[in-house]
Amino acid sequence: MNAAEQYLLGELSEELRADFEEHFMSCAECARDIRAAAAFMESTRAVLREEDLATVRATGKPKIERSWWATLFRPMIAAPVMAVLIAVLAYQSFVALPRLKSSLSEATAPRTLAAFSLINADSRGGAATLFTVAKDQPFALYVDVPPQPTFPIYTLAVETSGGAPQFTVAATADQAKNTLQILVPASRLKEGQYALVVRGSSGPNDTQETEVASFPFAIQYSPSTAHQN
Repeated sequence: MNAAEQYLLGELSEELRADFEEHFMSCAECARDIRAAAAFMESTRAVLREEDLATVRATGKPKIERSWWATLFRPMIAAPVMAVLIAVLAYQSFVALPRLKSSLSEATAPRTLAAFSLINADSRGGAATLFTVAKDQPFALYVDVPPQPTFPIYTLAVETSGGAPQFTVAATADQAKNTLQILVPASRLKEGQYALVVRGSSGPNDTQETEVASFPFAIQYSPSTAHQN
């Protein structure tokens, strides 16, 4: 759709504009396209402003107001502009789109997923359970939340041994009745010591969470990927 260009030129409908704004906040490719197109447009405007000022100084005549798109395609600048546009289209056709298709294909293809259990891990000061993971592959952690009938909501936070949070997921009391599976994205955790800390709260606005359990574990990369660092 060339959505980035249409978005910056105000050519999207109100509904499509809202959808695209929501999309590119989480899409690195489209956010990059927006930044590149915006920078290109601003640079072009700056060049045209300088050229108009030079014409006014040389002729003493006021500049003629016209759309910057019309000015853009004057012969003296049309060639370099078209060269840039052709380069952008070539990049999208031969690099960006194939890469996106490959990523989508990989994300939707069936595959095995390494999974590690914290169910039997000692939650109070025991030795950390060591997991060997592939650096470029996601994996899952399984854990049982100790039953606490007073808490309708739980947060499960993966933290470093020093307490620095890495990421947090939420679970309801009904979900916590069963074994929970936490998906850890590829390379989200570096090699080192961590803990999965489970905290309960009385509701979404409760700022006083109560720690329910803490499951220590450690991550190391498998030998086939560790040598690539």
